[in-house]
Amino acid sequence: MTASAPPLPRFDQGLQSLVLVSGFVFSAPLVIPVVAVVAAVSAVRPDLSPVPRLITLLVEQRLGDDAADSVRGEGYPAPWRTAAALLAAILAVGTLVLAVGDRSAAWAFGLPAAALAALASVGGVCVGCQLHTRRSRGR
Repeated sequence: MTASAPPLPRFDQGLQSLVLVSGFVFSAPLVIPVVAVVAAVSAVRPDLSPVPRLITLLVEQRLGDDAADSVRGEGYPAPWRTAAALLAAILAVGTLVLAVGDRSAAWAFGLPAAALAALASVGGVCVGCQLHTRRSRGR
């Protein structure tokens, strides 16, 4: 559980979940590779992640630097980067399945990824964060 989760990673994962579910509902499987790339960027270079950059920019323009600093919080801590990497890995497999040509099987990876992202965003249960904690304890 992540009781004091930073707002930007939670919002980012929530938006990714919403996009994936919308892609499923509206039969747009190309959202799988798009969200995979966004999640991979969040995992590898969180400072370049498009969603937090956009939100920070919008808040900064409307409310000033102090409000943007409070929204940014601690940015993307390592556990949330692990969660983004997990999401990107699952969606990468879905992208490969989509590239082979099986749209319905690609959603077998897209929908569980959406569920994990929604669980982390709304429920506060971050599976990737738990994996990061267990991996850190093992070192």
